[in-house]
Amino acid sequence: MKIATVLGTRPEIIKLSPLIPLLDKEFNHILIHTGQHYSYNMDKAFFEDLNLRNCDYTLNVGSNTHAKQTGEMMAKLEEILQKEKPDVIIIQGDTNSTLAGALTASKLNIKTAHIEAGCRSFDKKMPEEINRIIVDHISDILFAPDINAVNNLTAEGIPESTIFLVGNTSTDACLRVAELFNLNKLEELNLKKGNYAVLTLHRQENTEYEKLKEILDAINEISKEIKIVFPAHLRTKKIIESNDIKLNNNVLVIEPARYKEFMGLVSNSLFVMTDSGGLQEECAILNIPCLILRENTEWEYLVTLGKNMLIGTKYEEIINKVTDLISDEEHLSTMKEIKAPVNKGASKKIVSILKIK
Repeated sequence: MKIATVLGTRPEIIKLSPLIPLLDKEFNHILIHTGQHYSYNMDKAFFEDLNLRNCDYTLNVGSNTHAKQTGEMMAKLEEILQKEKPDVIIIQGDTNSTLAGALTASKLNIKTAHIEAGCRSFDKKMPEEINRIIVDHISDILFAPDINAVNNLTAEGIPESTIFLVGNTSTDACLRVAELFNLNKLEELNLKKGNYAVLTLHRQENTEYEKLKEILDAINEISKEIKIVFPAHLRTKKIIESNDIKLNNNVLVIEPARYKEFMGLVSNSLFVMTDSGGLQEECAILNIPCLILRENTEWEYLVTLGKNMLIGTKYEEIINKVTDLISDEEHLSTMKEIKAPVNKGASKKIVSILKIK
């Protein structure tokens, strides 16, 4: 069986990292990188850190509007898929690369397998939510990470025979590379375990000027209580600089770190503040309290469990929730001690199902 995997962003690389070697071993496997995250060269560090082979095709699409980016991906993917004629195409998550892969494959009558199917924030203002819904409804095999995702799919009328509850490849990915985490950034920034927080911001709805300014004003106030390490996403950093948004000295703005260095920072922090979906999962696996800078999340079960916390995007709400948590050691300890229902082995389950489908 020939399988083509399409990816294009760093979260996809991370989440697919435990699966790619298994696909290489069990199938005739083609790996296609769209280049959605600006540059394949920038992603090479992630491939190196995760001990992954080079891609067979790189499209170098780069940044653009949603329509232009997705359209260019589809045009280039169509040419490759017509040449390679895979039996199945694998896509992961909710990015424009995910959407382009699924749409192109469905038009060519190639069977599509969606990993992380069924996740819903129920907020259609998020481009990622639109991508999730469309991809799930045109995919042939849906690999759901949890029972909530399964229930979402069945509620939308997707046949149960196409849905497989396999768990989350993020668990496999995080555990697979845990021994690779290093403390280089802690030493470089003169940080000690538990005496700082980590901040990431990259989602479109949070990086529009007014919203970003409100969030960062709250971060400035919180930084009076605790040092904050902020690996700034390129788009976020550009908006900060072009609008001359000031950050306190206790907010340490650094370049995006390599995966093993970034996870070293995360795994030794007191807590994380983020709008990232993937980081919410990784924090749960690593037992690091995760405070979500969004009004909703596709990983609601972790919030309901008490493992993660929604803190919103409003100035006062962020400050109140974060400062209350900093002063409440018992609550912090409880968040760390709650066991998230994460199980190993999603990647192996996916391969086993693909063999019989």
